[in-house]
This record gives sequence, structure tokens and C-alpha cells, in this order.
Amino acid sequence: MKNCLLFGKYALLLLFISVFALTSCKKDKTDKEEEPTKKELLSNKWKVSDVTNEGGTSVIGLPVPQIICLKDNIFTLKANDTYTIDEGAVVCDPSTAQSGTWKLTDNDTKIEFTQAAGDPLVVTLVEVNTTTLKISYELTDIPLPGTYTVTLQKQ
Repeated sequence: MKNCLLFGKYALLLLFISVFALTSCKKDKTDKEEEPTKKELLSNKWKVSDVTNEGGTSVIGLPVPQIICLKDNIFTLKANDTYTIDEGAVVCDPSTAQSGTWKLTDNDTKIEFTQAAGDPLVVTLVEVNTTTLKISYELTDIPLPGTYTVTLQKQ
């Protein structure tokens, strides 16, 4: 009888330790998951969904060659600081297909794209989240020059 009680105490102690160990391994619901960094959010494939002028009016449907050929391009930003722009079915003239490196600058408010040759292209980062990227850039070599905001959707 004494052995049964002793075994019962050990079994109860083992059960208590097991329950404690299992419950302490569970993630506390009050722990917050870390928000992704801007770089992590940017590291995706993106496709243009809209282009708006300074007044907020969409110009994506205008018959401007630079906008028409931009709409089906795929912009890929990788976590290893490289990027590619792949032309879609409508090829720009001159082609916008390119690759190089990218980085966040000015306290993560600008993105700088650098190709092997030529000056870097710097755009203003308006917004980025898990599905949408908005950048703005001044265009001077189009029929209606000005600062345009390009909205891209994650692919």
C-alpha cells in the first residue's frame, strides 16, 4: 500500500511538471508579433495598379507611351539589396528593363535604385504595407510634367 501511495505521489508530481512545462511553452497571447521592417515589406514583386498626378487624379488610362508601357512591368525588390524591372508584353522605348541594387535612404523615406552605369534614381516612399507600395517621382520628359504617385500591388 505504501508503494502505491509513493507511486501516486511521483505520478502526480510528474503530471504537474508535464503540465507546467507544456503550458509554459505556449506563446503568451499578450506577446506582440514584431512588425516587419520597411525593407522586409519592400522585398517583394510589385506591379503598377495606378498612377496619379499631383492633384490625385488617375492618369493610368491616358494614352501616354511612358505610362502604357509601365503598366505591365514587374518590379522585384529582393532582401539582398538587388532589384530587377522586367518588361511585360508592352515594351517601353527605350526599354525600362534593368537590374541593380536598391537601398532605403533619408531615414527610410526614399528608395535609391542604382544600376551598373548611370546616375541612381531616387524616389520618395509614400507608403508601404503587406499589399501596397506607393512611391512618388517627378517626371519631366512626358507631355504633362510633374510629380506623380505610382501605386503598386504585391504580386
